[in-house]
Amino acid sequence: MVLFSFGLPGRFGEWCDFVTIRMAEAALGSIAAIAPNTPEELAIALINEEGRSFVVSGRLAPGWLRQVVVATNKPFVISLDDPRVATWEAVSRSGLEVADATRRVGCSYVSMMSCIALSGALVVRADRDWHQPVATAAAIAHHLGLAVGLADIERVVGDLAALGLGSQSDPLGSDASQPDEATLDVISGAVAPYFGHHTGAALGPITWARELFLADGHQPATHPVDMTGRSRALIYGPYISLLPGHWMAQVVLGFSHEVGEMNFLVDVLTAGSQLSVTSIRPLKSGVFSANLRFLIGEGNDHPVEFRVVNERAAIDGRVMLGHVTLTLQHDSSSEAVEPLTTELGLSR
Repeated sequence: MVLFSFGLPGRFGEWCDFVTIRMAEAALGSIAAIAPNTPEELAIALINEEGRSFVVSGRLAPGWLRQVVVATNKPFVISLDDPRVATWEAVSRSGLEVADATRRVGCSYVSMMSCIALSGALVVRADRDWHQPVATAAAIAHHLGLAVGLADIERVVGDLAALGLGSQSDPLGSDASQPDEATLDVISGAVAPYFGHHTGAALGPITWARELFLADGHQPATHPVDMTGRSRALIYGPYISLLPGHWMAQVVLGFSHEVGEMNFLVDVLTAGSQLSVTSIRPLKSGVFSANLRFLIGEGNDHPVEFRVVNERAAIDGRVMLGHVTLTLQHDSSSEAVEPLTTELGLSR
């Protein structure tokens, strides 16, 4: 038997995985837990452990794995948490840098949302379900078809609580390891809109702060970038996935007075394919915005990359990223704009 459990990074996702594994052991005996990154890894595990039951888990459910679940008509569990909490847990408990933790949670959330609409999904949420762990564990067992009695469920829940995987964790910002205000702003801008979205609200604007981007030399883009030298990508990133749909991006940039009449390209790519490009030519120092419209297609799991490129070599000047604000277009106007800009060869 093969069981599937996917979820955001963090303690609630771990709890759901462990509940699934322990209840599967109670019902089926020996279990192999795997987190395959490729179809080949899944196939090798199934062949090498022939005859055993499996729990397949992960913080991403890429397209190939979703196809496996759909083709086999398997039930599966999706565990969601407040993405701000999930991000800070990755920093405070796993030791990740804020930018890396934010990337991981952002990509994971988009992956989970691609699974929610599938017919076999059972969605459990930390804010709603973790405080009634026995009932939640029973619902998971029932959904996955595991014949587990109430006594076994209570034992599993009790064992996990004793290991520190219960719901009695402090909320974000309540302990000595709380993020400072600047860090919380970076996290909230990038992932907080998802919290309302997974509870049914429309997705609000997402803000990717410059702390999530990289600058020339693969350093964090938190300082002005010296553009002296050849043409190149001066600022790039943040390598976070986005939900399918039509998007509007506003890229805010600051330029020093030395840039003169230098021309800059600002584009957005996914999997190496350019989705949209525009140019900006600051005739004086100051802060300017570049706007881009682009489409993320259904099934596109690839992270998004924005780039700021100087079109020719420079002998002086500095550029600095402010932030990138992304808005998912909820009406049909962008659907009309996209074909026109494409057919006319216009910059978007």
